[in-house]
Amino acid sequence: MPALDGLQGSARADLLDTLYEAPCNPDVWSQFLGKMVNATRSRSARMLVMDRQAQTVLSSIKHNIDDRAHQDYVAHYVNACPWRPELKHKAAGQLYSTYLDFSCPQKRFYRTEFYNDWARQQDIHHGVCGTVWQDDDYTIQLLIQRTGGQGHYNGDETGQINGIVAHMRRALRLQSQTHALEQQRQGLADALDIQPYPFALLTRQGKLVHISNDAHQRLLEHPLASLHNGYLTLRSRRLQGQLMAQLQQVTRPDPAQLGDGGLITLHGENGQPLRCLIAPLRPDHTPAPLWQASPQALAIIYLYDAQAEIEIDLQSLMTLFELSEAEARVAAGIARGFAPQELAREFGLSHHTIRTQLKAAFHKTGTNRQSELAKLVLTSPATRRWRRPPIELSATSKAG
Repeated sequence: MPALDGLQGSARADLLDTLYEAPCNPDVWSQFLGKMVNATRSRSARMLVMDRQAQTVLSSIKHNIDDRAHQDYVAHYVNACPWRPELKHKAAGQLYSTYLDFSCPQKRFYRTEFYNDWARQQDIHHGVCGTVWQDDDYTIQLLIQRTGGQGHYNGDETGQINGIVAHMRRALRLQSQTHALEQQRQGLADALDIQPYPFALLTRQGKLVHISNDAHQRLLEHPLASLHNGYLTLRSRRLQGQLMAQLQQVTRPDPAQLGDGGLITLHGENGQPLRCLIAPLRPDHTPAPLWQASPQALAIIYLYDAQAEIEIDLQSLMTLFELSEAEARVAAGIARGFAPQELAREFGLSHHTIRTQLKAAFHKTGTNRQSELAKLVLTSPATRRWRRPPIELSATSKAG
């Protein structure tokens, strides 16, 4: 039989392009199976994700097999296949011709339950099959089948198919690594979402890198804020100017030149202000993508609104950082988004006294900026937060 043209030249390149797209877009695996069937002059194909012992099918995809027939195969006939017991003892990483590489001859195959009750109805007579990937948890097997008229897979064809299987292993390894990174990213996002305050990470242009669920909801609800095309903008020209100026200050490439950040207050229709505390996120803590030589400096914005109830235990704060009661009170006030002059009025003290206490809190907590102190307090065990639910007039109606 001549070489499999579908595994040569430009057709092979197209097949590999599809294969290496699959780790980032698993839906493409189905396209790959279809192209493998055409390239190998076959009838159908299946990929099975199984448990480590290859006893139970956990998930699968298939090409050119009836849904009901495939369900019957997964539920029962997968383990009735006469080649499966022997397959467990064959080396992983390649496919084997059922006609050439197994001890069950074709005449005996035609007498099996597998053929007479399942394969005959599909006109499946020959195949190549094997384990293409295996780790501590899963076994992934590939099976490609031919009809009686298409003939069995000879040694040269099986070798050509295994040239693609080597790339499948790399693609599956990439998908495993990508999945692990995505789990880490999702875990980080989930962890960040339990920050004591709603928050967002922004670039110096105001582009959102990450936004917690609470922050997203607050900004969507606020008449002065807009989230559009992945950017945060403020509908007041004056406030937008303040936002951009502070983003520029706290995202300078040189950490020694970072600004302190500051507070922007958004007044809503209900008269309750939404306080936005803008602070630098140290660039050396920001992972750089592979295509970027140096990490991009980011800003972090904490949001505080009057509906958010926050409890900062002063005794815990004093114990954690060896603060005096006065210093802990000032640190807690800064964490709640109040400026030093507002705390001076609140506590009936001079601005100089508040500054002195704030300076002492900086020294004991190892911080240099109000935003750093606020972040430290907000993420410490001394802080607890919840959002006061809106008042409802009935259990079944939210408006009326």
